[in-house]
Amino acid sequence: MKLDSIIIQMARFPELGCVKTRLNPELGEQGSLNLYLQLLRHVHDQAQQSQFTHVVALDKFGDHFLVNELAKQTAMILQQGDDLGERMFHAINWGLTLAYKVILIGSDCVVLNGGHFNQVIRALDDHSHAFIPAEDGGYVLVAATEAYEPIFKDIEWGTEVVMDKTKKALELGDKKAAYFSPLWDVDVAEDYHRLCSLYPNWPNNH
Repeated sequence: MKLDSIIIQMARFPELGCVKTRLNPELGEQGSLNLYLQLLRHVHDQAQQSQFTHVVALDKFGDHFLVNELAKQTAMILQQGDDLGERMFHAINWGLTLAYKVILIGSDCVVLNGGHFNQVIRALDDHSHAFIPAEDGGYVLVAATEAYEPIFKDIEWGTEVVMDKTKKALELGDKKAAYFSPLWDVDVAEDYHRLCSLYPNWPNNH
């Protein structure tokens, strides 16, 4: 029997020099890795505390203490595809074999929580897609009842035009999408300072 909804958390396998690299000038490679591990765990825990089935999709498998720890609680799958768009499309496609509604999230939005998941799932009753945009022009969450490939092709990922181009692709396909208030994620030094300002005890209280 199919699930109603599933959350798929996209994540990079944690390796020194391969995660949060835009923060290296501020934190160094080890500091960027440490922050990524904190964010990965935090977003994982927010999804785990929700009412939804939750899986983690890694870009590769390997032996790492945090991955091993999370794998004891949460199913892990391997991302498929050559770029982010392909990997997201395949993740949604896979999720829809198990559930009617799929929520796809990254691993760096600290303010995403169960309330947001509930909002987007309700929106999918009347829309094929729902998005929580990112303040930088991308999005921190996409939810869908279908795998619609055009929104994942020919997008300059990591740029300020991602959400605009996605909207245009949906409009061209005559798809009905819901958009919620933007949130922020942790990508650059300014975001890190914001994190430290809002959560002075980070990561001790997360």
